Amino acid sequence: MSKKINIYKNQKKKLNIENPKKVSVIIPNYNYANFIIERIDSILMQTYPIYELIILDDCSKDNSVEVINEKIAKIKVEYPNVKVSFIVNEVNSGGCVFKQWKKGFDIATGDFIWIAEADDSAENNFVEELIKPFDDEQVVLSYCESARIDGENNLITLSSYDLYDMCRTGEWKKSYIWTGDEENINHLSVTNTILNVSSVMWRKADYSDIFEKAGEFRVAGDWYIYYNILRGKKISWNAKPLNYYRKHGSSVSTDVKAKIEFDEICRIQNEISELYELPQEIKDKQELRRSFMYPLLPKEDNGKKKIAWVIPHPGKGSGGHRTIIQNVNALIRAGYECDIFVEENGKDTSETVKQKINEWYEPCTAGVFVGFNFQKEYDLLFATGWQTIDFVRKLDAKKKAYFIQDFEPWFFPMGDQYIITENSYRYGFLPVTIGKWLSYKMQNEFDMASRYFDFGADLNIYKPLDNIEKENAICFVYQPEKSRRCDFIGLRALKLVKMMKPDVKIYLYGSNVEAEFEFECENLKIIPIAKCNELYNKCKVGICMSASNPSRIPFEMMSAGLPVVELYRENNIYDLPDEGVLLSEPTPEAIASAIVHLLDNPEECKKMSDFGKQYMKDYPLERGFEQFLQAVKDMLETDYNQKSNIEALYRKKGFKPTEEAIKVGEEEVKSRQNKIVVDNHGLTYRILRKIYRLTLKKWLKK
Repeated sequence: MSKKINIYKNQKKKLNIENPKKVSVIIPNYNYANFIIERIDSILMQTYPIYELIILDDCSKDNSVEVINEKIAKIKVEYPNVKVSFIVNEVNSGGCVFKQWKKGFDIATGDFIWIAEADDSAENNFVEELIKPFDDEQVVLSYCESARIDGENNLITLSSYDLYDMCRTGEWKKSYIWTGDEENINHLSVTNTILNVSSVMWRKADYSDIFEKAGEFRVAGDWYIYYNILRGKKISWNAKPLNYYRKHGSSVSTDVKAKIEFDEICRIQNEISELYELPQEIKDKQELRRSFMYPLLPKEDNGKKKIAWVIPHPGKGSGGHRTIIQNVNALIRAGYECDIFVEENGKDTSETVKQKINEWYEPCTAGVFVGFNFQKEYDLLFATGWQTIDFVRKLDAKKKAYFIQDFEPWFFPMGDQYIITENSYRYGFLPVTIGKWLSYKMQNEFDMASRYFDFGADLNIYKPLDNIEKENAICFVYQPEKSRRCDFIGLRALKLVKMMKPDVKIYLYGSNVEAEFEFECENLKIIPIAKCNELYNKCKVGICMSASNPSRIPFEMMSAGLPVVELYRENNIYDLPDEGVLLSEPTPEAIASAIVHLLDNPEECKKMSDFGKQYMKDYPLERGFEQFLQAVKDMLETDYNQKSNIEALYRKKGFKPTEEAIKVGEEEVKSRQNKIVVDNHGLTYRILRKIYRLTLKKWLKK
């Protein structure tokens, strides 16, 4: 449940200061009757004395004027030392906020200004903290970190670094004071890093010409004001989240608006570039900032087929997302026009989602959008998981398809959520699956003609390395946040291996979740893919367990020449070859037996290693891309009703537990002293999914 921000709770004690600096607070308001009282209170409750309050209403259509007048009557009684002015425009200023800013500055009689937007809020010590840097006469702007809240005061995030720290430099983690020229060169030459005027205090001066010039901008006027005010002066940054920046949801984005924003970004970047000699690193960042806008700009109809993707929000280390982006890029290289859509979460913007995709997976030139405001007609629309289905059902496209990477009903216990997820295969979306087994399942259980593309590996990354020394070691894909990875069974099996072979080193990798283990091991957590290949080259056996669709990881292990132990289950026998992997019965004793068997039989390991390296030469990623592109072509050009004959590839029986493993397993059970071990990961997962479903239903009712 989200934390509620309540500025009235735990109020801080007011400071007793002789001759405090005179602080004038300007509140520009337009139709924010629902928030204006809290905003005024957030100012009056400041620990630092407020000298003057100026409220400017821009001809609101709601009952703001009535609410404000009632509040002012109370202020005059409760805060007699605060000067209060209330000015109501007879005519709306036409959307130019800087006219209101200038009016407030002209009226203000204090020496320091806080423009506090009517729908935002603040911590009680906002002014107390931000007024301090003004002891330096050169400081003209003092601003702080902004936490983001929604319309009900639910905390979205304690920081807004995802919006201003575009290159994730971490420069804003600590407070600083530096020259305005440094700020202009390093930050404001790239993008507007001062996100919300409510987070800023100003030294009062005559900025009339700058405010007037800012009126030429539709989007970037505040950015223009900041960089001009800072020239030859200083700025202070406070890393504490003292400002509450209210996020009201996504606005409708159009290519016309995007063109205006893009032109203004270029204009300000160019203006600052003419003022200063910028290093190449900054110029590269400027181009990166512009590149975020390219997919949003108006395009002439080039005759390309247009394909939209609805995907879950990206997660760091997500193999499923990586596969989606790889295939989106394959479509783009083949001449298709692609756009990616994710649901609104109140936190991410289109730019931040695109940045995550580029950083966490691979660079992608597709358009990326938060929200589902389609601005063009799509020839094909892909769902990519059960949680995207209802969005895709509501959206329009000539044809709809399903990019299936897992049999997701198996993520849940039998019941409502299982059947809801299973129903996602019953809405007639054209399926294309990764691997043969899922297509087999679509055809035989859901009577749907399906295409598949083979599991592959990036052979430029996953390959044998001559300079890596082989260790007496094994590695296990440990991802406790994913119940299908069977971490509980896997750790039990590894404990048995350690009991049978104490000299074997065990590496875990794949998750940043903190955990303690009952046996000696090294947890590498999430590591880069190049490091994964190094790990595969120095280990003797790799263990990757998937209780649903096979993972791509066993294929990457085979490419590196690493023998693989996996689970003998229906989902694995259609795609994994019996010469390169050893499938064991899914008990800890059987899994441990399979691992020890390979460690004790180096000749068999070598045979599997040689087979895996040779086998995977025929399964580069490009093979899968070609198969996927053919499937998309068939979706667009045919009725897509041809079924294929799919047979199991693995023909051996599951590896059974040895007597030694059974005996050691019994000893391990007795050592628990009758303690019943319960794995709560699945329970946690179901609770999180239930919360998600409730959120989803709320969105669909809108």
